[in-house]
Amino acid sequence: MSDTCSCHTLDHSQTLDHHDVLQSTRTSDNTPTNSPNPIPSEWEPPLSRTSRFFFRVMCICLTLHWDLEFMWEIFREPNGWENFHTLYLTQINQCSTVQGLVLTTVAVFISTLPPLKQINYAASGPYTLLSESLVFSLFGLLFQLYTSVVGHSYQKQKTFEALKRSRWLFLCHIIILSIPVYTFGISLLLLIFAISVTGFLSSSKSAQIFTGATFALLAAYLVASIIPSPVYPRLHNFLYYGTTMTKKDVRGGDGSGQDHGKEAGSAA
Repeated sequence: MSDTCSCHTLDHSQTLDHHDVLQSTRTSDNTPTNSPNPIPSEWEPPLSRTSRFFFRVMCICLTLHWDLEFMWEIFREPNGWENFHTLYLTQINQCSTVQGLVLTTVAVFISTLPPLKQINYAASGPYTLLSESLVFSLFGLLFQLYTSVVGHSYQKQKTFEALKRSRWLFLCHIIILSIPVYTFGISLLLLIFAISVTGFLSSSKSAQIFTGATFALLAAYLVASIIPSPVYPRLHNFLYYGTTMTKKDVRGGDGSGQDHGKEAGSAA
């Protein structure tokens, strides 16, 4: 008799446990899941139309994204802030090597006479562009050296905590990180423009033809590389919709929001 009672008690307890498990599962399914560590309200786009426009433009120019949400996806990961700046410092050191090559090339053009009279890069136009390229190359190396020295202090978590207080503070930080890259790009473009002007102003028809064909081919390569990249739909949406685009529309034009964390290299 006692054995029968114990068996009934055991079956009843197992039934209650199974019922509790099912009820807890249903409750968890009905409960909406919130993403951990949502983006701070200080990093959201401002409410003012003018401020929102400048915010969008700065985000596009500095991060190639509409907002700072994808940056927050990177920084909320464990050691995300430190890993981001470590990758940036590695790339800035590589940029310094290429910047030194540009500086050497420009210095050679400025300090030597043209070997052919038909291709005269010592004329006023090309020489001015070469001089400007030399100046930007020198300042580029200076900014890159400064960023490499001071960049280790940016990796500290307290720096991130201070920048979380305002979207504009964080954008100023990104501007500081972007100055060496933009300076390098300007110096390289000035060197390319100097070479192109020298070729187009040459008295040799063959030099003009080869210069035009070369830059037409480079322009085709540039367009072919931009169209399949994530930059093209963002730029198209920005020019077409302007500041009237909502966050839902932006995400639709960008693609899935889950891919933001994979683009740390482009943001740097």
